[in-house]
Amino acid sequence: MRRISPNLTKSPKVDPFLVRCDPRTKLVAFFLLAPLLLTRPVTTPGGWVAILVVLVATVAAKMDLSYLFRQLWRLKWLFIVLVVFHGVLTPGEPLWPAVQGISREGLLAGLVYSTRLILMVCLAWILIQTTPATQLVAGLGRLLGFLDQIVPWHRGLSLLAYTLGRIPLLLHEAGRIKDDLACRLGHPGQQGVVQRLHRMALAGEALLFRLLHSAHAQEEALRLRGISHGLLPLPPLASRLGWRDGAVLLFSVLAVAVGVLV
Repeated sequence: MRRISPNLTKSPKVDPFLVRCDPRTKLVAFFLLAPLLLTRPVTTPGGWVAILVVLVATVAAKMDLSYLFRQLWRLKWLFIVLVVFHGVLTPGEPLWPAVQGISREGLLAGLVYSTRLILMVCLAWILIQTTPATQLVAGLGRLLGFLDQIVPWHRGLSLLAYTLGRIPLLLHEAGRIKDDLACRLGHPGQQGVVQRLHRMALAGEALLFRLLHSAHAQEEALRLRGISHGLLPLPPLASRLGWRDGAVLLFSVLAVAVGVLV
C-alpha cells in the first residue's frame, strides 16, 4: 500500500480574522475606539466595554499573549513614572505617614491612567501586527484621498510606503553586520563599555557604507516607480469591502455607543 505523506494531509494555514480585513476598516475602527479607551475609566461600564474590545481584538488577531506581555513589559518604567507622577502632583491623603509627598488618590489616578494607556497600546499593537506597514499607509491614503486637492500629500504617502517597504531589508542588513562582527570580534557579553561603543561604531559605519553603496539602485527604483513625474503609486487595495469589514465596523460602532451611553 502506498504511504501518504503527512504533509499532504495538513490543512492549509488560515490567516486570523483581522489579518483578512481591509486596512481601511481597521484604521476606521481604531480611530473610533481610541477615544473610548483613553477617556473611560476601567471602573465604569464604559471601561469594561473598552477591556472587552481589546479582548475581542486579541482573539480575532490570534495574538500570542506572552509576546504581547513582553512588549508591555518593555514600557514598565513609563507606567511606573506615570503612577508616581500622579501620586506626587495630585493632592490628597498621604499613602502612609512616613511619606507625605505621595497621595493615595494620586496613585489611584495614576493606575487608572496607566490602565487606559495599556489598553491603547494593546489595540495599537494589534493593529500593527495584523497589517503590513505599507498597507496601513495605503489605507490612510485612500481614506484621506479627498484632502489631496487641498494638501498634495499623496506623493509623501507614496514615499513613506516605499520607505517602510525597505525597512525589512535594512533590518536584514543590520543583522548580517551584527553576525559578521560577532564572528570577527567575539560575543559582546565579555566586553567593556568602550569595546561595546567601538563595536556599535563599526556596525553603524558598515551599515552606512552599504546604504550608500545601494543608493544608486534605490534612485533607479524610485525613478521607475514614477517619483520623477509625481506618479508614484500606493500599494493596491481591494475595490470592495467584505463581510468581515462590515462586522468589524458594526462591532466598533456598537462598542462606542454602549461605552458612551451606559
